[in-house]
Amino acid sequence: MGGPAAGLWLPREQSALDALPWLESFCEVRIESGDSLEFHVRDPAVLGLPRPRRDRSCAFSLGPESLEDYRELGFPGLGRWPAAELCLLAHCSGKDDHLLLGRLALSLAERFGALIDFGGLLGYRYSLYGVTDEERAVCLARSRGLVASLPGRVWEMPYATGDGVCGYSHVADREFLAAWLGHREFRMIK
Repeated sequence: MGGPAAGLWLPREQSALDALPWLESFCEVRIESGDSLEFHVRDPAVLGLPRPRRDRSCAFSLGPESLEDYRELGFPGLGRWPAAELCLLAHCSGKDDHLLLGRLALSLAERFGALIDFGGLLGYRYSLYGVTDEERAVCLARSRGLVASLPGRVWEMPYATGDGVCGYSHVADREFLAAWLGHREFRMIK
C-alpha cells in the first residue's frame, strides 16, 4: 500500500546517494536502481521520535522526481527555481508513518537546503478536479487559512496536469514544516 509523500526541491543538483551516509547511521538502507534508495528506520530517536508500536517500521523510498509539470507553469514567487527534486515516499499510511515522513523530510530538507513540496494543498485531502466553483472556493479558503496560521513561508505552486487542468500544491520552507509537524491537524498528503 502506498502512503504519503513529500518532495524536496533542491537548490543544486544532488541525488539520494548524497543522503546515504546520514541515513545509514540510523536506517537499514538498500540502493535501488540508479540513485534511488529504499530504507527502514531502525532508530527513530535520531529524529526525536519514540520507537514505533509495531515490530517492523514502514519502508520509505528516496529518489529523483521530475519537476517538468511545475516548470511548464513556472515557479511563481520563488526567486530561484529548484535545480532538482527528490521524492520521499512512505509505503505505509498510519499516523506514525505520516509523522516519521514529516520528520525525515524536515531533516533531509535541512541537509540539502531544500524546500518541501507537499504534493497537494494542506488541509484538503482530495483532488479539486471535478468540484464546483463554489466547492473549490471553500476548499481553497480553508486551506489558505490553515497555512496562513503557521509561521514560515508557503507558496501555492501551480502545476500542469495531463488533462490541461491546473493543479496546486503547497511548497514550504523548513520553518513552516517544523510548525506543521506540531499542529493538531498535521498530516502529510497521500
